[in-house]
Amino acid sequence: MPLISKKVYITPSAFYALIDRAHPKNEQAAAFFRFFAERGYMLFADTETLIEVYKHIYKEISPSLSKDFLRTIFLGNINIIYPEESDIKAALKTLVNYQSTELTFSQSLRAVLANRRGISQVFTFDYLHPLFGISVFYLPI
Repeated sequence: MPLISKKVYITPSAFYALIDRAHPKNEQAAAFFRFFAERGYMLFADTETLIEVYKHIYKEISPSLSKDFLRTIFLGNINIIYPEESDIKAALKTLVNYQSTELTFSQSLRAVLANRRGISQVFTFDYLHPLFGISVFYLPI
C-alpha cells in the first residue's frame, strides 16, 4: 500500500468556502478542515494566498472578520511558506513555458512552492493545472 503524504497546500478558494457561510461549498470545506484536524495533517499556505483571502474577506464580508482571519492564521497550525527569489524565478519560468494562457502567476507560484517543499496534494475548489504531478486532495471514502 502506497504511503500517502500528510502535507496539504491550501488555496484561497478553500479558505473562502470555509469562512463565508453563504458559500455553496461551506459545508464541504468545513468537513475537509475537520478531517485535517482529526488526522493530524500538516497544512501549508503562502503569503500571497493569505493576502488574497484577507483582501477578499475585507471587501466582501467585513474588515473585522478579515482581521480575525489573520489572527487565526497567526495562532493556528497552518505553516506559512515565504517565497524566495529562486521560487519566484521558477514560477515565472513555469508560467512563460506553460501552453495554456489560463495559468496565472499566483497559481504557478503555488505549484512551484508546493513542489519544492514536497507537498503533493492541494485542497482547492478551483481548477488545478497539471504541474509537477501535484494533485487535488480528495477525502477518502
